[in-house]
Amino acid sequence: MTKEADRGGRHVGPSQSRAWLNQLEAAHRDHGDVGANKGWKATHTIHGVLEKANVINPIKLLEEKASFEDPKMAEVDGILNGLKVTEPSHPTTTLIKVGDKDYHIELSKIPYLSAFADFETKAQTQPKELVHGPIAHFDAALKGIESGFRQCFRSLPPDLGQHHALCETYEFLCIDVLGGQSLNEVIDDLKSGKNDYELEYKYYRTIKGNKSKARDAAYKLLHLILNGKFEDETKDSVKVHNAVMFLVSHANTFKWRTRKVVRAAYEERFVISVKQRAGLDKWEKTDAVKLAKEDEDDVTTEEEESVYYGSDYSD
Repeated sequence: MTKEADRGGRHVGPSQSRAWLNQLEAAHRDHGDVGANKGWKATHTIHGVLEKANVINPIKLLEEKASFEDPKMAEVDGILNGLKVTEPSHPTTTLIKVGDKDYHIELSKIPYLSAFADFETKAQTQPKELVHGPIAHFDAALKGIESGFRQCFRSLPPDLGQHHALCETYEFLCIDVLGGQSLNEVIDDLKSGKNDYELEYKYYRTIKGNKSKARDAAYKLLHLILNGKFEDETKDSVKVHNAVMFLVSHANTFKWRTRKVVRAAYEERFVISVKQRAGLDKWEKTDAVKLAKEDEDDVTTEEEESVYYGSDYSD
């Protein structure tokens, strides 16, 4: 007599497995495919049966159906296949040395390194470690790719020269920082950090702004100012000025490193009037203690999810 081992190490015979499968069939029959709610209930019930049976891989259960000699197995096959029960997939990373440091990278996110790895693999007669020469500010670039471009402001000092070099690195790696967005779309995202209010039953409900999205947009704006081409320099310069003014005037969302380097890039790229400069100066913060406090508050992505992080109640 054949036996199956469950994940707890216990062994059960085909009769017990057949009982589990009968429960699966009953769950599908009871809930069927009529409506989203019942479909969800059927899936939930079936997953409960599988969990009770300690079945880690239901596909394996199907593969072993022949040992049960049960004519109803074909119906169960259809049930599970219809639910598309599959094991979760995990991103594949590749070990590659860049400069003198090892990285485990999901190469599909970096077109240049993906092409480099493909070429090196095909050129080698035997498996060999992938090694690439140093790439300027690669740590900062990778952090931006993996965790959001807002991380670039945190990874580098507010030095315009270093941000120029980082932009060149992104170009070298064939990273589309803007993601196909236009200037207007970047500006819209820049404003997404603001709370909004919606009237609901005679009361206004607060819709919390998305600060992470706004901070990512701030880096896209910087990248656009440093490397981008504008269709109409005159009209677009006004849009950029307004975007920079919005950014420097919202210190709770955009920390001092971001404000400083974006303003520096704007003044480098465009000719600004005395009035425009005065408007920017109005929001300039120079208190070293407060700037240091901003740095302390601007450290991890996890903190951005806090209710109080970057709120109007913080400095």
